[in-house]
Amino acid sequence: MKQKENLSTKLLKNYFTIEGRNAKLKLVYDTFYELINPNFGDDKIEKLNDKLFNDIQEAVSLLPKRFKLDLEIVIKDFGNYQIDECDRIIRQNVYLVAYRAIKDNIKKRTIGFSLIATGAIILLLSYLLRDFDLWFDLINISGTLFVWEGVNMAFLERNIENKGLKNLARTIKNISVVGTNINSNVNI
Repeated sequence: MKQKENLSTKLLKNYFTIEGRNAKLKLVYDTFYELINPNFGDDKIEKLNDKLFNDIQEAVSLLPKRFKLDLEIVIKDFGNYQIDECDRIIRQNVYLVAYRAIKDNIKKRTIGFSLIATGAIILLLSYLLRDFDLWFDLINISGTLFVWEGVNMAFLERNIENKGLKNLARTIKNISVVGTNINSNVNI
């Protein structure tokens, strides 16, 4: 077991800076504009595209659970943005991603419970039509499928997604925005 941990730590050191139980990763982008989705919003706040979040999720998926991730986002050219604006944009987009995850979770739970209720009603109908063999079987099977899909959506899928979000939130210790031509950094 110890040899397996050493092997994985050696492999991770190719991509991360490992110090104890902390892993540091630099994500380097040429410009801040490559992270922005220009087709979303009305200039009140910039919406980031999925590139940054996909990179963060990939980094988290590579790390064993015992590590905390210090993420450093290095931007070579901020363009017309200041470093504190980039920090604010990234912070608000993290909140937007969390909001979207919560909203999707509520939607799946609602759909799941409505499928369970529909299945229960269909199963009750199949009980009333039990004298008709063919109809009883068809209605019973469809009711069972509705209940099964509802349970899957309301409980199983939701728990898998929640586990993934909790793992992401638990793993990331710090996110900092750094410019290559600026000596300051902003912590999130």
